[in-house]
Amino acid sequence: MKKIGVLKGAALGLACMGMMIPQQTFAAGPVTAQVASKVQIADVTLTKGTLSGKVVDAQGQVVGGSVVKVSLGNQEVATTVTNKEGEFAVGNLNTGIYQVAAGDSRASVRLWDAQVAPPSAKSNVLIVTGSTVRAQGPLGTNGTLLIVGGGIIIAGTTIAIIESNDDDAPASP
Repeated sequence: MKKIGVLKGAALGLACMGMMIPQQTFAAGPVTAQVASKVQIADVTLTKGTLSGKVVDAQGQVVGGSVVKVSLGNQEVATTVTNKEGEFAVGNLNTGIYQVAAGDSRASVRLWDAQVAPPSAKSNVLIVTGSTVRAQGPLGTNGTLLIVGGGIIIAGTTIAIIESNDDDAPASP
């Protein structure tokens, strides 16, 4: 009976571990290909060849004096500095996909002429700099999951051991 209880606890522990492991661990192919497909590109309308935008921090406060760099591929095509309202403008740009960077943040934008821009295109770009505060433990984004999952595994194993040590024999008088 003791061996069956221990096996039940081990099976429960393995099942819990299997639920905690991300599915990408078992997926074929590199994870980088999955991440790369999730990059979002914002559609932005150029106004007479000028890209306008604003830089704010993670709390939404404007960031004046921030250096903004615009790149096409690996080549930097323009650099500017935001004004005291966090606004910037970069002229002489053509349509295409650009990277706009300010501080530690980067955005990919698809620039359109006003005549052909899709209705969903924005008139400017918003860059958010600084660290975003997330509800995560010291072990990273999955830290809580690891702690709770580990607790479940320990509890299951403990229950199995207690159950296997419990003798069903009646107590002697």
